[in-house]
Amino acid sequence: MLPANGMESKVAANTHSDTKEHQLELVKTNPYTYIKVVKPYLIFDEEKDPQKHFPLAKEIVDDFIQKQILVQDEMDSFYIYKQTDKVRNLSFLGLIATLSVDDYFAGKIKVHENTITEKENQLIEHIDISGVIGEPVLTTHSPNEHIRHVLDSIVSNAKPDINFDDLIHRNHQLYKVKNADKINQLIEVYNELNEFYIADGHHRSAASAGYYKKISGEGYYLSYIVSSDQLHIESFHRAYKCNGVFDLDSFLNSLNDDFEVEFSNNAICPNMPNHFGLVCSTGWYRLTLKNKTIQTNSVEKLDVSIVEKLIFNKRLHISDSKTDNQLSFIKGTHPVEELEKEIKQGHYDIAISLSPCTIQQVFDVADDGLIMPPKSTYIEPKLLTGLTIQKVK
Repeated sequence: MLPANGMESKVAANTHSDTKEHQLELVKTNPYTYIKVVKPYLIFDEEKDPQKHFPLAKEIVDDFIQKQILVQDEMDSFYIYKQTDKVRNLSFLGLIATLSVDDYFAGKIKVHENTITEKENQLIEHIDISGVIGEPVLTTHSPNEHIRHVLDSIVSNAKPDINFDDLIHRNHQLYKVKNADKINQLIEVYNELNEFYIADGHHRSAASAGYYKKISGEGYYLSYIVSSDQLHIESFHRAYKCNGVFDLDSFLNSLNDDFEVEFSNNAICPNMPNHFGLVCSTGWYRLTLKNKTIQTNSVEKLDVSIVEKLIFNKRLHISDSKTDNQLSFIKGTHPVEELEKEIKQGHYDIAISLSPCTIQQVFDVADDGLIMPPKSTYIEPKLLTGLTIQKVK
């Protein structure tokens, strides 16, 4: 299903970077926002209660369909989707299609993150009750010139069926591919690929596959497939606020065992492996890893793993960064100067800036069957929910 013609900007919503406050405002002021389907608890501004809220999501979907706010395509189609960030001049072009649940469970669709069982089960329940999957999983593959040529040739001679700008100056274009010859051409070129990698949406992928496993054991789930050379990857910086008294001098002195520590007059945004920025009340420091023999596999080579092991675990005694309330994660899309402001305002004792992982590092971890530390990557594009919707029942 797609939003009705002209309704795309009202229905489709940004849930990845939008604040909760703005989402609450949209729920109150926009009767057609798809946020009501994916987050029906915001209608009441209360904590999620699947038993209460998920049946409401089903009612809203049915109402949107009945009022033709959402329209089911008359025939099966592929969709070529292009997203352009006008502010940062980033553009992404790929195919919206469905991938096989069998391939997911067989490991042909590779993962690099663990999922939280409770969250996964709630998503399965939401799909089961609402009957829809409202956002594709972002999936990637190694660069393929044949695929790029086919995508470019189709969109260069076509007018987009959907074309609109959202509130954060991103342009969205969707091209329906209904011609049988072009559909077969797309199937042929994508069949050249031996494997896919989940770039973003591990919980949605696991839940979609889990839903089909629950009802029949087979099926297909919605994915946006983009070549890896088009993805944009940022890091997640780390910030720490001690629950007790933080001895900054002792902490800084201890770093010399594992890092070369150099004071900097400027904020540091690292751009190479094994280099880090550290900001605290006394200013910025450049950290350079001394001993690289600790890097024994594809996960331990990651900068986030080095920081986890040598700083947060060894020196700050954080054993689980997913759950420790002393640790916060800041998207690398924010300027590192904001970390310094947070320090000066007393929100954190220290913050660490990191260079982004490469997509090859993501591939290596997934190929090795390993899992990256929490918040290792912030991968774009971020997709709108409610722009392309898979009706599963």
